[in-house]
Amino acid sequence: MKKIIGFGILMVFITSALSAQLTDTKWKNSMNIPDPTETFLQFKKDTVLLSVVADGSVVETMTYSVSKDTLRLTKTSGMSPCADNIIGLYHFELKDDKLTITPISDDCFERAGAFKPEAWTREKI
Repeated sequence: MKKIIGFGILMVFITSALSAQLTDTKWKNSMNIPDPTETFLQFKKDTVLLSVVADGSVVETMTYSVSKDTLRLTKTSGMSPCADNIIGLYHFELKDDKLTITPISDDCFERAGAFKPEAWTREKI
């Protein structure tokens, strides 16, 4: 029983550490929204803002969570045709101030198609 509880506590710490990798970070890349547009992804505690570099306008606000190398996104507001309750799962990798996001499954095809295969570059906040 103690091993199970210990394992559960360890998993909570690991999940928190993984989320902390993205919390309070900002990334720049081009997204197809629907045309190629320079954008920022800014991760806060449990939300991520997608904004346009040129004018700072927020295109989409999503909640996010992290489990191992999987990023879970759910729209809360914005201009995309994605319904608010559709969950997108994405593989992510952080390496040398580069963030790669690759769709795993997302019934919102517009969101999945917006991500390009090129890595995001970390920006200073």
